[in-house]
Amino acid sequence: MILTRDPQAWTDLYQHPLHARILPLPAEVRDFVLQVNEATGLDAVPEAVHADAGLHADIAQALRGLPAGVLGLVSPLLLGVCLGRGLGSSGATDIVVDAADGRILGCVVLLDVELMAGHTANSWATWKDNLPFARGRGFALDTTIAAPRDDTRANALQFLLLHEFGHVLTADGNFLPRWWEAMPDTHFCWEFSYLALSWTTDAFGRFVPQQRSDFALRDAVDFYGKRQLHGDAIVTAYAGLELADFASLYGATNPYDDFAECFATYVHVEMLGRPHVLRIDLDGEPRAWLDSFWASPRSNAKRAFMERMLGLDTPAVMAANEALARAAA
Repeated sequence: MILTRDPQAWTDLYQHPLHARILPLPAEVRDFVLQVNEATGLDAVPEAVHADAGLHADIAQALRGLPAGVLGLVSPLLLGVCLGRGLGSSGATDIVVDAADGRILGCVVLLDVELMAGHTANSWATWKDNLPFARGRGFALDTTIAAPRDDTRANALQFLLLHEFGHVLTADGNFLPRWWEAMPDTHFCWEFSYLALSWTTDAFGRFVPQQRSDFALRDAVDFYGKRQLHGDAIVTAYAGLELADFASLYGATNPYDDFAECFATYVHVEMLGRPHVLRIDLDGEPRAWLDSFWASPRSNAKRAFMERMLGLDTPAVMAANEALARAAA
């Protein structure tokens, strides 16, 4: 939760179109991120970054390329996209609150442009998916989220923004608990429609997967910490993931990233028609490919949730989609 003593400076951003709400990391956001990094043991020191013309164009392109329905959901909730370095992760999202009266003004998305520097869509996705595993000879992951002609930084930013927009939607929804509030009493999970699909709580009130959703090494995966697993763990972890109802290994770490990854991959794959293919290599040689989550029956419950949220389950939309499918056949 980011407290501000100048709420109008934030709410004025709503007067601009979404692609124009791009700004350097404000001082109050920088101070908040520094406190979080120090509390979690990260050495990263946040700094503001002013976008050059190329970066600004890439972010604008990433936003303009999203479906109108997605932008329509996000735009009323998103104050802006703040650029910096030393954030501790590629992206983050939080709410901005008026310090005087506790009023929630909206959400901000933070992007670490230094972690994105030099990456295209596929190189960034591959880098991120390998984070939990120790480097060296042995097993490694290769992730494709863009065809060769689309393998650009703009499309890397688009996928990252989709993930963060999932968090933005969570802040305004009632399908997951609010992350900034105290946990409700145990046995509350069924009150939250998305949470109830895969998660419950243990005796200590911590989120844990339902038994049918859990798998080996799921709770040992650490994307932005220092607990890297041996490369051979890739096979065990992803063999389990293929039987679970999570869109990605990152999504299996907690309910909030579960939703954000489902939202991002659903829009990316099902609405934009782009690839999301993960290959396991051994010493640089391809050994296995993971089935697409959205092509598998294990995605059925979450597909229905996404279709309802995005308004894609109406008869008119379903008929239009069927017509498009027939025309493409």
